[in-house]
Amino acid sequence: MEPAALKAGSKQEDGFGVQPRRVADLGRVPSLQRSSSSLCRSRRSQYAFSSCEKQENLSSWIPENIKKKECMYFVESSKLSDAGKVVCECGYTREQHLEEAIRPQAFQGNEWDPKKHVQEMPTDAFGDIVFTGLSQKVGKYVRLSQDTPSSVTYQLMTQHWGLDVPNLLISVTGGAKDFNMKPRLKSVFRRGLVKVAQTTGAWIITGGSHTGVMKQVGEAVRDFSLSSSCSEGEVVTIGIATWGTVHNREGLVHPMGGFPAEYIMDEEGQGHLTCLDSNHSHFILVDDGTHGRYGVEIPLRSKLEKFISEQTKERGGVAIKIPIVCVVLEGGPGTLHTIYNAITHGTPCVVVEGSGRVADVIAQVAGLPISEITIALIQQKLAVFFQEMFETFTEGTIVEWTKKIQDIVRRRQLLTIFREGKDGQQDVDVAILQALLKASRSHDHFGHENWDHQLKLAVAWNRVDIARSEIFTDERQWKPSELHPMMTAALISNKPEFVKLFLENGLRLKEFVTWDTLLYLYKNLDPSCLFHCKLQKVLAEEPERVACAPALPALLYPRPRSSDRPRLLLPVPHIKLNVRAGNVAPARRGLHAGPLLCP
Repeated sequence: MEPAALKAGSKQEDGFGVQPRRVADLGRVPSLQRSSSSLCRSRRSQYAFSSCEKQENLSSWIPENIKKKECMYFVESSKLSDAGKVVCECGYTREQHLEEAIRPQAFQGNEWDPKKHVQEMPTDAFGDIVFTGLSQKVGKYVRLSQDTPSSVTYQLMTQHWGLDVPNLLISVTGGAKDFNMKPRLKSVFRRGLVKVAQTTGAWIITGGSHTGVMKQVGEAVRDFSLSSSCSEGEVVTIGIATWGTVHNREGLVHPMGGFPAEYIMDEEGQGHLTCLDSNHSHFILVDDGTHGRYGVEIPLRSKLEKFISEQTKERGGVAIKIPIVCVVLEGGPGTLHTIYNAITHGTPCVVVEGSGRVADVIAQVAGLPISEITIALIQQKLAVFFQEMFETFTEGTIVEWTKKIQDIVRRRQLLTIFREGKDGQQDVDVAILQALLKASRSHDHFGHENWDHQLKLAVAWNRVDIARSEIFTDERQWKPSELHPMMTAALISNKPEFVKLFLENGLRLKEFVTWDTLLYLYKNLDPSCLFHCKLQKVLAEEPERVACAPALPALLYPRPRSSDRPRLLLPVPHIKLNVRAGNVAPARRGLHAGPLLCP
């Protein structure tokens, strides 16, 4: 989210009526209800008995780990609220302070200092959120201190909100005010963004407000929800916003937790504040103890995204660090700063040309040599794409923009320009995944390790189309044995298209099927799937070999190093893998197995 576009000082909204907050009102609060990965399942079990148990189990965790911020010293501001009321330097009225904050005390006579006069205490706003009159969709929300460690926030999201660890993190940034996009480009962006999130198991992170780029993302998710079945699951869309700028946030204050809290969207009455977007699934509302000041959430969001990208996800015997990509639409000075920071820290960025302002300025010069990206050229582009505010750009500002854009374009391996219908690009989802692969080719991975890493990403995302077009090319010839680890991962995670791809590219079952392989599959497949049952029958014939089997690695299955590894004492032609649409299963001695049926 771009704070510059919305910044409104510390003015208070007319009639903003948060109830006076008292420490005595804060008891031990119940837990957040763990959400299921499927929206349909979460609706069916929303208020079941088990949810009450989960609330009780978390009652000791919330007050110990999740805090809010409170101003503890009322200092009258020279500015009045929009309603003409006297407010503190923090932006809140006298009535909205704790009793001890308005008593004569040791602080008196000092200037207001947030480091001294704002304190943490247990949060009073968390739980489930429903948007009154809009939909039956139930989301999660929490108000937390700006100083909350990323590890605690991540623990809340994965353990207590029940979110699956993502295979990809998509951070969407850009204009915080509403902007116009051509209908076709808007459609392509919405379809591609949701497709990449839904197919790869990604988290989308935005500023969470019902305006600008965040509204565009929310409407993309809404359109997907209306056109998809429950079995396709929910797109995880996380809004990270400033608590003190959320309109009607008093409805979210529930010291014992809101299950659910009802939130009313009122765009006409929001004034300088903003409403939350009803199409996001989770909200992290960052509190610094002030009212009406934008941008408070930016440092916490940056740290959280970095923390998540450093986590490792393991599935099917393959471990990868969670990749992150920044997607940019439109935007102003704050967006340029965000892109610059992302590129500087090695995060690939996809800039959507045609969305306007900063995105179009960068897109217009991205293909030029650095020497041709001059101050005069950037000034010319700003005059075209920032017509309304061009007069406010000083000479120093234009010089600063030129230097930043030069630095961004200089790292071309991290910058991808999405041009709808051009350069062979068809959809945003492909552009995003191609950008990540392009970045990985020049970052931390070299030679064979680089190609191996890219293949891990493609398997984790379950995007065989990307593997075919970007990895299995004439540029790289794979040895059959190099595909063994990924073949094992594809079998465990039930990805038949990848099994078929590996067989097409030279993997030999005669070399792949060993006792070590079968034992590893047996120990890692879900016991309820048919493949596991078939393996159990095979292994039951050799109990002594199973009992003497060496310990197997917990993560990545090792690549075979020689041809003298123990083989199955069964005729190889009688052990086959049936690859069907949507299913992988073994067939043995003429018995053709049915679907894999892993849950």
